[in-house]
Amino acid sequence: MGTTDKIISIGRSYGAGGRTLGRKIASDLGIPYYDSEILVQTARNSGLAEKYLASIDEKEINDAALYMSVGYMNPTYTSVRQIAANAQREVIEKIASEGPCVIVGRRANEILKGRQNLVSIFVTASVESRIKHVMEREDLDEKQARKKVLRADKERKAYYNQFGGTPWGYAESYDLCINTDAIGMDCAVSIIECMAGKK
Repeated sequence: MGTTDKIISIGRSYGAGGRTLGRKIASDLGIPYYDSEILVQTARNSGLAEKYLASIDEKEINDAALYMSVGYMNPTYTSVRQIAANAQREVIEKIASEGPCVIVGRRANEILKGRQNLVSIFVTASVESRIKHVMEREDLDEKQARKKVLRADKERKAYYNQFGGTPWGYAESYDLCINTDAIGMDCAVSIIECMAGKK
């Protein structure tokens, strides 16, 4: 088992294997893995319900809909979107301050930008291979899987871009972009672990 001092953030297209990659790397390096667990801590920090946060996870947040759904109609009240975003930012920054780890999604590369020990990765693959993967993983037909892949990509892009900064999925936003169609999962794991300093 290797060691690293790196925070590894993994952005991903839907169905490209980013979570699988993240879990494998965290296991190999013996460091914590964070994904949906971030929602639990965000709920504690924000006072918003975990179920509610899960419903807007990595989706663009519409203020009007948020006000209606949680009952905040006071115009002096801080945007619910900003409450959720601030709480999630605090959780990600706290996780990063505790030591090396893998964080999947949730704009971690943008939130932690500037840290010397950050390695930011974006994982993608062709739409067709991602559709096939989602069909197998979620027992969907081709039409259902295609709709889910395209919708999830659109939602992730809108979520990521709504707060500004460098755009989702653009090469310059990351230290490394990987196409798992081209190099496969095993090679992708090896490259990322090399960047993280595994001996």
